[in-house]
Amino acid sequence: MLNPNWTGDSMRTNIVVDVPFRTQQFVILAAQTGSFHKVARLLGVDHTVVLRSITRLEKDLGLHIFSRSHTGFTITDAGVVFLKELQSAVEHVERACDLARHRESIARGPLRIGYSMYIHNRLIPILERMRLGVIPGLSYQQQGVELRTGTTPQLVDAVLRGELHIAFGVQPAFDEDLWVKPLAKEGFSLCISKNHRLARKPDIMMKEVDGELLFWVPRGANPHFYDRTIEYVESTGAKPRLREVLSLAHALEIVAQDFGVALLPRSATRLTYTGVLYKPITDKPMWIESTFCRRRDVNDDRIQAFLDVLLGQLASQRLAQ
Repeated sequence: MLNPNWTGDSMRTNIVVDVPFRTQQFVILAAQTGSFHKVARLLGVDHTVVLRSITRLEKDLGLHIFSRSHTGFTITDAGVVFLKELQSAVEHVERACDLARHRESIARGPLRIGYSMYIHNRLIPILERMRLGVIPGLSYQQQGVELRTGTTPQLVDAVLRGELHIAFGVQPAFDEDLWVKPLAKEGFSLCISKNHRLARKPDIMMKEVDGELLFWVPRGANPHFYDRTIEYVESTGAKPRLREVLSLAHALEIVAQDFGVALLPRSATRLTYTGVLYKPITDKPMWIESTFCRRRDVNDDRIQAFLDVLLGQLASQRLAQ
């Protein structure tokens, strides 16, 4: 393909070479594997096809990408420059396909939303009502909403791969391709049995849990959050015996049997269970923050409409930040 404004010598030096995608694969894989025969085996073609395609490309370009010898080949200086730009172009094409598929899935399919079981306890009922379509003002109700649960790292990965459109997790949730909005920040409460030694106290400091069998979120739910919290607890001089708990309900059951204490987000105190008490933790560094995230390169109207309605619901409960 030629630019009609080019003439004379400039036309001869500015010819755009048509490089079939298959040939692009041959070149990139040859550079990666160091063998035309390996490329042929990987792609299921005869090695002569690989050789002819690359040779034809080099002829069209007027340069050598690979310098051949009886022992194999090396990449030329011109080839290094060409490969760098070619790989970038291929990545752009793959990204374009990925974005197009993602946009199509948003337009046609249900809105796929994931959430962590450790987000603010008032968020989950709102999500359920939105799934059921009982909250007015949403444009996605004909396509529907699908909800799934997971850890924050699992949800972030699913959003980045396009499996989920939106996710609600626990800070920190970060990636350069992720757009993150804080939603609700809260402190912690210590869940104890009615017979516990701290049962008469109105509130508790973390240093008072020294030596306790302490149940709380698995590290896999959010490693950065877990490590930050444990680092603070240890800084108070407390050395609780840590155990992971499968769910909030599991934590309440354990505490009710007087097998230990549980560290839970303060909003979880809305969950009632016979024989347990909730005592607020007064340490200011002890907090957990629920967030909303989507891919940075996808800002679909339907997703934005969902977020607007959600923020309205949170504001009505005085949770939005």
